[in-house]
Amino acid sequence: MALISMKDVTLKRQGKILLHHLNWEVKKGEHWAILGLNGSGKTTLLKLIMADYWFSEGEVEILGTKFGQGDIPDMRKRIGVVGSFIAERLPKTMLAEKIVLTGKYKSSLLYKSYGKKEIDEAKEMLKSIGGEQLIGRAYASLSQGEKQLLLIARSLMDNPEIIILDEATTGLDLFAREKLLQQIERVMDLPHTPTILYVTHHAEEITSKIDHILLLKKGTIAAQGKKDDIITPEVLTDFYNDHVTIIPIDEQRFFIKPQI
Repeated sequence: MALISMKDVTLKRQGKILLHHLNWEVKKGEHWAILGLNGSGKTTLLKLIMADYWFSEGEVEILGTKFGQGDIPDMRKRIGVVGSFIAERLPKTMLAEKIVLTGKYKSSLLYKSYGKKEIDEAKEMLKSIGGEQLIGRAYASLSQGEKQLLLIARSLMDNPEIIILDEATTGLDLFAREKLLQQIERVMDLPHTPTILYVTHHAEEITSKIDHILLLKKGTIAAQGKKDDIITPEVLTDFYNDHVTIIPIDEQRFFIKPQI
């Protein structure tokens, strides 16, 4: 089953082509990294998936909802998003477990009644992805990495079918980044894990359980497919328009170094 289907999709805004003739399919059970340099169109692609931007040509279908025919608000409820724009809306003094619970209601505030059962559910979600140490702490007291983990737990509360992690490690130091990447791996091990779209411009963040890669370049898809087919000197040299060396970090992760 295709969770995301784009056929010959072009997106124009103010007379400028931002995405050009995209053909892309994401199937249930796959985890994708969307890799591209600054200005490659990653954010625009995410806005298209969420129907914040509308395509100009082609066909888009997300979670069985065909754009122009289906229920877009309902589709959006089935996608979890972790990004800086959400973090800015959250009350600084709210406890971590309550912030996680807001994800159940797709709101930055707890505007619906809740009790011990709902709070316990939020605590269990934090524990399941390695965030038990956040329970009982105010949002403002958390480190940047802890806040990101909290937002991931929050995004899981409504049982989404897709989670978008948009530059999840921005602002983190080396140790906080590696810890968060390990915790994201735990998310992918959950019994009913959603499909993850991990958006980055750092290839070394593509972890072992991410099995597909989309290379985005100047609004076009330069390459896509299984990770082992994409992470080759030939494909990456063509993508970056320069010779690169692939340096293994471990059996599944790698660092890309330009040959200067």
